[in-house]
Amino acid sequence: MKRFLQAALRRGGYRLMRIPGDSAIPSSAASQDFEQAYFQTLEQFRMSEAMRDIHRRDAVEVEELYRHFLFTDLPKREGHARDLSDLIGTTVSEAIYVIKNLHDGLKVAGDICEFGVAQGATSRLLASEIMPLAERKFWLFDSFEGLPAPTKEDRLIHDIFKLGTMEKYKGTMASSETEVLGKLASVKFPRERIVVKKGWVKDTIQSGTLPEKVAFAYVDFDFYDPIKDALEFLDTRMPAGGRIVVDDYGFFSEGAQLAVDQFVAAANGRYMFEMPLPFAGHFCVLSKVA
Repeated sequence: MKRFLQAALRRGGYRLMRIPGDSAIPSSAASQDFEQAYFQTLEQFRMSEAMRDIHRRDAVEVEELYRHFLFTDLPKREGHARDLSDLIGTTVSEAIYVIKNLHDGLKVAGDICEFGVAQGATSRLLASEIMPLAERKFWLFDSFEGLPAPTKEDRLIHDIFKLGTMEKYKGTMASSETEVLGKLASVKFPRERIVVKKGWVKDTIQSGTLPEKVAFAYVDFDFYDPIKDALEFLDTRMPAGGRIVVDDYGFFSEGAQLAVDQFVAAANGRYMFEMPLPFAGHFCVLSKVA
């Protein structure tokens, strides 16, 4: 029975471990309670695994609908369902837009950048897509300290964590570099193709090794200043034909949309601005045309 439970946990992405200690499980009534809890836990994991399978089938259906009606040239790849269904904070629809624009951007020279990597779920999706392209490096820009202090431009418009004020979001949404690299290692993405730029973006875009050209970038920095800094940096490195997807446009912080709008206006026609279908999520796409 123990082996069966361990196998079920492994399929669900979990591992059963012994907790050190002297607490022994007594016999009789306590043993019966333990057995009941054991089977309840097993049933919960079975349900969790079943729901994960359902979610993956849903992701496949959504992808096929987009491929049939909107993005007829959307590439197919084994593992899409897994990567789409395991995203955190990104809708399946937004991920499909990301995949589409990534491959459109890959028609020009340059590396791939992600600004704001969170737990690395989107990083894994991007890495899986560019796996066969050995000449393309993957650049990860993140402080790994959570959100920075907001500025006056970052007016709270969607209180996603129910914190009450934007100031209380400082330091939230932090994930570790180890967690992100672990997700990339799980799909066997070569470590030598990954460049981690750890720190606040205003500093990391001005120091050390940087990409000479960027074909595609995903920007998920939430706040005005880091988004503005990332876009201005990308403008100096992106050839015509490159693509940028900016998350949280018109969502969470007012600063995200303001940074994009000001950047596009100042670019004087160098970028084509696009919004997704209304139900797809809160993001926008910038295509460099000149």
